[in-house]
Amino acid sequence: MKHPLLRVVDLMKEGSFRSATKLVRSLDYDKRTHTWEWIIRDALEKKLDPAYVETGNIYISKYEEAGSQIDVFDVIARVPHFSYGYQVANRYLVDFLLRAGEDPVLIDMGLGKGGQAVSVMRALKERKPSLQRFTVVGLEPFADSLRAAEEAVLTAGRTLGVQASFHGIGKCAEDLSRAEWSLFDRYRGRCAINASFSLHHIVSEPHEGDERGRVLRSLRWYEPLGVVMLEGDASSLNDDDFFRRFDACWSFYGGVFRMVDALDTITPQEKVALKVSFLGREIEDNLSEDEMANRHERMEPLSVWRDRLLDAGFFVRQNLTDLPAPTHPTVQVEPHKGYVSVGFDHQPILGILVAQLEKYD
Repeated sequence: MKHPLLRVVDLMKEGSFRSATKLVRSLDYDKRTHTWEWIIRDALEKKLDPAYVETGNIYISKYEEAGSQIDVFDVIARVPHFSYGYQVANRYLVDFLLRAGEDPVLIDMGLGKGGQAVSVMRALKERKPSLQRFTVVGLEPFADSLRAAEEAVLTAGRTLGVQASFHGIGKCAEDLSRAEWSLFDRYRGRCAINASFSLHHIVSEPHEGDERGRVLRSLRWYEPLGVVMLEGDASSLNDDDFFRRFDACWSFYGGVFRMVDALDTITPQEKVALKVSFLGREIEDNLSEDEMANRHERMEPLSVWRDRLLDAGFFVRQNLTDLPAPTHPTVQVEPHKGYVSVGFDHQPILGILVAQLEKYD
């Protein structure tokens, strides 16, 4: 028998929106025991009801009523598939930064609270004990995160005995003006660029062309030592067709939920928090928001990012070698031409791409 939520979508395809609304409102799921169904049902109800307005902080409000104080981003750090991706990405960033001489610069396209930048600085210091200076240039639109990142970077520098400098820009890459892009001139030829789960937020309006390609071409202009991308590997989530996007959500996030259920590194309560407060927000963004600029979770296949990097003038490493062995049995690592995929149960979840200006060996 077909899943009731898929029947709702079938009714929407037929244009039977009243019947679809009646069916979705009749479905009752418990967010803790049927979390997947609860999230999809909630997103479809919002899609069908344009008057529905979400209140509160979309990251935490749906879970705080349970009394949890869980920091969902700390939970993500203990998901072995994501931690493996960061481990590989950081290693290649350090490899590039070692070529920068005495003034290495990390440009982070989605800085967050600076956790990855600090990890890169620590790893670089381990590889190069003589390191005296390290600069982080970070793009982060949220002021609180930018302040937290600055504090984290400067504190780590003092701990490591490194003169750390921090330059934060409170914007996303696609919003930078020509004058703001020119600020990167001073780092030309001695920077490594990190783009971890950030560039898939770029929205291209129909009249703008491919904004993602434009950002990569802009980065190429500053002759970086290398670019490392860590991205989700999903199809059709950058598609303006709702039904193709729904199919992609059902497949991709369904696989991610199964991955979370299989983990022994987080508690059952943390699993629900991760599903509802983080993955649920992304699903809602894909299924409930308007078809155009309001959607920000627009992941694409890694092969599309590989081709963008090539079009922007980078050489993409065709084979990433000497990869560390996964430390968790559910982590599957599969090399492809131009990227490495990290997955679960034969489904890609995320991956790493490495690009540079000179042709690889």
